[in-house]
Amino acid sequence: MDFRKVPDTACLKDILRGDGCLVRLHSVLKTASLWAISHASGVHTHYTRFALIGHARTGSNLLLDIFRSSPEVEMFHEIFSADNRIIGQGFEDTISCLYKEYARCIRAVGCKIFYNHMTQDEWLEFEKLNEFKIIHLMRRNRLQTLVSLAIAFKTDIWQQTNYHRKIPVDRKRVRLEPENLIPQIMQIENWESETRDRFAHRDVLEIYYEDLVNNFDEIAEKAIRFVGAERWNSNRVAYKKQNPESLAQLISNFDEVSEALRNTPWEQHLYSSTDVNRSQGHASK
Repeated sequence: MDFRKVPDTACLKDILRGDGCLVRLHSVLKTASLWAISHASGVHTHYTRFALIGHARTGSNLLLDIFRSSPEVEMFHEIFSADNRIIGQGFEDTISCLYKEYARCIRAVGCKIFYNHMTQDEWLEFEKLNEFKIIHLMRRNRLQTLVSLAIAFKTDIWQQTNYHRKIPVDRKRVRLEPENLIPQIMQIENWESETRDRFAHRDVLEIYYEDLVNNFDEIAEKAIRFVGAERWNSNRVAYKKQNPESLAQLISNFDEVSEALRNTPWEQHLYSSTDVNRSQGHASK
């Protein structure tokens, strides 16, 4: 058997480890038995293609895991990031995984792309791929985006499942440079506007982090239906909010940050409390 022809996915995409955590099967699908299973009903390329576009720390891992919980969706992580390639090189090779043959049970194939994962030339190339549906993920409170990102870099913890211990607030507390805040917030807003303009005439679903967390089942269902799938499993999405504390607790120089944002359109973000802790444990990165 030529294992180079083994598809990257099958209907049976996940297995359960002994500790109850999900393990992605597509890293071990190069076995004859699973190859046979995936080919029992044939393969195809006539599935929905989609991209989840946004900024880090806006709930992208939560949405990614919603898609990965579906037996009808093959979802790739940050395939265009600098961790996986040299930015600006290998666009066609990278995107080719979204055009492979997959088992007929797969209704949609997608990937996650952050604004800074591609050059302007690559975004122009991507715009030409009219078959892609777009999910644009944003966070209304952009200050919380910056704080969450700073904490992730400090702790090197980018997502937290229900099985992880809570990180003490003193380990998470970060200092923000007041003079950089407004330019950073405006950069995020500019990326959001560029993305809206770039895909203005396309099939786009906009999702806000706050809505995803507060209305989890409704937004998850909407996202699944948007890509043409029907099934997903909420029991396989086991994340909890990493930073439930107030910004005053998380920012060591909160007074300086408050002064920098005073009398600006973003002052309201200092005290905004739009995220709720779900008793079910759902939350986002």
